[in-house]
Amino acid sequence: MSFRDFLALFSVCLVWGLNFAIAKFSVTGAPGWVPGFEGAPPIFFAFLRFFLLSILLLPWLRPRPLDLKAIFWIAMTMGAAQYVLIFLGLQWATPSGMAIALQTGVPFATLLSVVFLKEKLGVPRVIGIIVTMVGAAIVVARPDQLDLTYGLLLGIGAAFAGSLGMILVKQAPLDSIRLQAWIGLFSWPPLLALSLATESDQVSATLSGGWPFLATLIFTVVIVNIYGHGVFYNLLKKYDASLIAPLTLMAPMFGVISGIWLMGDPAGWRLWLGGALTLVGAGIIAARRNKALPAAGLAREKSL
Repeated sequence: MSFRDFLALFSVCLVWGLNFAIAKFSVTGAPGWVPGFEGAPPIFFAFLRFFLLSILLLPWLRPRPLDLKAIFWIAMTMGAAQYVLIFLGLQWATPSGMAIALQTGVPFATLLSVVFLKEKLGVPRVIGIIVTMVGAAIVVARPDQLDLTYGLLLGIGAAFAGSLGMILVKQAPLDSIRLQAWIGLFSWPPLLALSLATESDQVSATLSGGWPFLATLIFTVVIVNIYGHGVFYNLLKKYDASLIAPLTLMAPMFGVISGIWLMGDPAGWRLWLGGALTLVGAGIIAARRNKALPAAGLAREKSL
């Protein structure tokens, strides 16, 4: 990989990592950057994210995909369900913990490719799956703080939803920008309906965030999603996924650093040990080529 392309990937991983802390602020108001702002309702924030994404990517809805039913279910798993679980989880979980929990998407995608796509597993990937899951369990299993554990379990659920969406993408492939456009279009109506049914004071709570909240929303959609995924998929066209995937472990590392630095996340031995094991296990899986689902090692990137 050229140094220029590495810098491009580095910048993408940096903004993806920062997004964990920014999303935490968006749905909780922590750590008090805006007085009186306690965060947007999480489902409503997910709606705003996909609504803005669909508006910005409106020109890419054409030509219409042949299999709209498959695209709809991709949007429900990789889009609506995944992000609702992440934003709900961040109400309790720390950004650094969520960055680690979402790494379980890599073994989930690998195991799902075995079940649905008949991928064959070798010993290294089996070891990687075990190490990843043990590491995630160390981070999540905190009986003294059930609230935090609950949030991270939602993050693991989000990782599974995103991995299931990757299997569906295999059946109905689209280029990345068109896929994002259709995910945005299909995701926001049910999210709006769910928010109206289960949340209250969405507009007033959101407006209380002022321009800092608006900036975080724009950052999440324009910088993280459109710029980040645009550059990322251009690099995937030039380089094999087995080369790119291990390097993207920089993203959760930046997520942990930003959580500790910007949000004051506690950095106990569980986070360090569990996080290290999770990243090592995910790296082992990502470095081994998945013949049936080449992007399996990149499953964690679908959760940002």
